[in-house]
This record gives sequence, structure tokens and C-alpha cells, in this order.
Amino acid sequence: MDRRKINLRLKKYQERKFDYYETLNEYYLENGEAYISIKVDSIDDIISKYSIKGDEILNYEFMRYLETNASYIPNKYKLVLEICNHKFNEKEKQIIEKVIRNHYGISLINKKEELNASKRKGLFLLIVGFISLILFSILIYSNILSVLQEVSSLLFCFALWEYAEAIIFTNDSIKEAILELKNLSEIKIIYKEN
Repeated sequence: MDRRKINLRLKKYQERKFDYYETLNEYYLENGEAYISIKVDSIDDIISKYSIKGDEILNYEFMRYLETNASYIPNKYKLVLEICNHKFNEKEKQIIEKVIRNHYGISLINKKEELNASKRKGLFLLIVGFISLILFSILIYSNILSVLQEVSSLLFCFALWEYAEAIIFTNDSIKEAILELKNLSEIKIIYKEN
């Protein structure tokens, strides 16, 4: 089973079984904002040390930490990333904010394109299903070769099943991911120096 589907099922289970305020005990909520605090010792904890200047990418561990924590926060809260422990200069702050926004902005665009592709696939399957249903009806009515009837029946069932999977399951998980990425791409970043 796809990892995203498992995460979506787990998240829906958590929504039903747990009170969000209990789940959010390691975050703090203020005025409709959910704070995610992260301790860093240097810019390398946020930006991959393998990045080339001007083409920086997020550190994988930082990205996973942020996404994991954000996934437990309901979408109604605005996210605030609180970076603690290290004093960054203005240029480093600009790089950090640009890389975070670019990363999640590009991921959001990709997910929207994936949703559009899934919708096109669903529409194509629906059309194929209707055409095969019409073909099946004509073949039944005219008593033409039972093999063609079986093939058109199978094609109709397959197209209908795949259409339902694309529209009901796939699109819902993509829409959920889009909401999460939208929140992450609009995340407010603050710095708390010790």
C-alpha cells in the first residue's frame, strides 16, 4: 500500500479517535496559529550541506521533521516555524525563507498537476466506460458474438472501477496533500535566539 495512503488513513483515524488538543501537546497554539519549534545549531541543519550556493535545497532531516509535525496539526491553523538556538544574519534568514517557500511551493504545483492528471484520467475512464456500456447494450440487443459481449462487459467494469478509484480515493489523498503543502508553503518563520 502506498505510504501516502497509509498516512492519510492514520490521519483520518487520529481525527476520529483523538482530541486535537491532546495530540498537539508538544506544540502551542495562539490566535489560530500552531507553532512548531525546532532547535538548530547552524544553517546546515536547515539547508543541505551538499547544496551549491544559489541552488540550495532543504536538509532532508529538517524537511521530514517539519512535515511530520505539520501533519498532526489541523488545516484550520496557520503554521509558524520557530527556529531556536542559533543566531542567523539577515542573508542567512533570507536564504532559509526562500528555500523553504520554494521547496513547498514547487511541491504544491506538482501536486496540483498530479490532481489535474488524475481528473483527466478519471474523465477518460468514464468515457471509455460509457462507450463500452453502449457497445455492450448493442451487442446484447443484436445477439452478436458472446465473446465481444464479454469483452465489452469486462471493459465497462474495469473502466468503472478505475474511475471510482481515481475520483474517490486518489483525488481525495491528493487534495489532502495539497492542503498540507499549501500550509507549509505559507508558513511563517520566526527566529528565537537563546
